[in-house]
Amino acid sequence: MKRNDRIPNSRIRVTRIAGMVAIGLITAAAIAFGNLNDWLPAFIALSSFLCLALLLDCWLLLRRRPLDSGLLQIPFLLAHDRDVFSRFETISRSLLRISQNPDLIYRSATFDRLEELAEEFNQLASGTIEFRGTETWRIVYEQLLRSPGLHSYRSVAWVRNEGYWQSEPGRQSLRLNMELHRQQRVTVERIVILADEVWPSEADSPTERVRQWIHQQHHDGIRIAIVRESALRSEPDLLQDTGIYGSRAVGFQHLDDLRQPARFELKFDFDEIVQAEERWKRLSVYATPWQDFLDQRGELS
Repeated sequence: MKRNDRIPNSRIRVTRIAGMVAIGLITAAAIAFGNLNDWLPAFIALSSFLCLALLLDCWLLLRRRPLDSGLLQIPFLLAHDRDVFSRFETISRSLLRISQNPDLIYRSATFDRLEELAEEFNQLASGTIEFRGTETWRIVYEQLLRSPGLHSYRSVAWVRNEGYWQSEPGRQSLRLNMELHRQQRVTVERIVILADEVWPSEADSPTERVRQWIHQQHHDGIRIAIVRESALRSEPDLLQDTGIYGSRAVGFQHLDDLRQPARFELKFDFDEIVQAEERWKRLSVYATPWQDFLDQRGELS
């Protein structure tokens, strides 16, 4: 235990001892020099003061160390949150049952799994949620975009093949973007990073399928800009498939070896959001608004 952690406990002990000594002195004086009833108001006042002092010190101790408390204190700290406490109770009962099984192979396999779960719990506690399934991710994605108070959604779409967002969940997400933008509930902005596969170096514009995907969003009023992946070679940290949900969260999409969505990370961390916004500003310097791209080629919107 660190020295700073012992200070509040020491103060509680000193307060308790001092109060008990004072009460003892008052009681002794009452017996020696007068009627005990004459000293009763002082006795009550001092006792009340001692109780208040102890309660205040205990409150300050819990407030100072809410995340570094002893195991016995954890249930009391969680009791005010019914949703968390019910999960705590379920997990605790399960751990108790695990501890009662003596089979060595069972325990070895179980402890390996518990280590993985412990790491996942630490990740959740830090504000990061990881999704392995596209469908699960899309549900949370829609909940975020429809959540009260969210008015801005900034998306960096790193398009590395023509199948990007062409699956049914992807098309549903795009329809949701357009719906919320048309209703003026959320301002949607998107920067599209285009790999050579979808915008070859010798071509004047992206492939037709990707071009239609971009133009559809532009036609519906989404603020959309494009940039070649090759233009970002000097700043590789900008090559991220990212969604910034106002000041609430930031999400990241990761692909597998076949360039298909493999997992999604959602971080409810303000520092991560600030960093994502900073990358967005840097990326905006390289990106060309789709309308400007059309104007340069003399094409109609």
